[in-house]
Amino acid sequence: MIIKRLHIGVLVATLALTAGGLSSYTLSRNGYFPAAAVGGDWISYREVKENADVSRRIYAQGLAGSGDDLDVLFKRGSEGELFRRSLENLIVNSIIRSSVTAEVLGKAQKEVENSFNGATAANLSGVVKNVYNWDPAKFKTKILEPQALMQVLAEEKGADFDAWLQAAKLKSKVKIWFVPFEWQDGELKSK
Repeated sequence: MIIKRLHIGVLVATLALTAGGLSSYTLSRNGYFPAAAVGGDWISYREVKENADVSRRIYAQGLAGSGDDLDVLFKRGSEGELFRRSLENLIVNSIIRSSVTAEVLGKAQKEVENSFNGATAANLSGVVKNVYNWDPAKFKTKILEPQALMQVLAEEKGADFDAWLQAAKLKSKVKIWFVPFEWQDGELKSK
C-alpha cells in the first residue's frame, strides 16, 4: 500500500513537472517573458518584437517616410537596432506614464477620447487593422495615449520639457533581462 502511494506520488509529481515545463516552454517560445521592467510596469519580449514588426510594416507600406537613416534601419541585418529602438521607446513611454500626475494623465486621455471617438474611430478602425494589425483599443493605448502624454507634457513644461524628460529617465529604475542591452545614464545601451 505504501509503495503504491509512493508510485502515485511520483507519477503526479512527474506529470506536474512535465506540464509546468511544457507551459514554460510554450510561453517562452512565444515571447511571454519580461524583457524589461520600469518601476512596476513590465515590458514583455513579445511586446517589443510586436512594436518592431509594426515599425517594419509601416516602413514597407511607405507610411514612415523616407531617408537614409530609415533605409539603413530597416535593411536586413539591422534587426538588433530596430529591436533596441522599439525597447527604448517602450521604456521611455513607461517612464513618462509613471512620472506624470493623475491630472496630466487625465488631460491626455481626454485628448485621445476627443480625437478618436464615434465616426473617427469607425473610419480609422480598418486603417488601424491594416497598418498596425491591432484593434482600436490597443492602438489608443500603444500609440495615441503616449503621443497625447508627450503633447500635454510638452505644453505644460514648455522649454523645460527636454530637461524634465532627461531627469525622469535618469532617476527611473529600469531592469532589463534576456536581451543584450542595459539601462545606463538614462539611455539603452548595448552590453
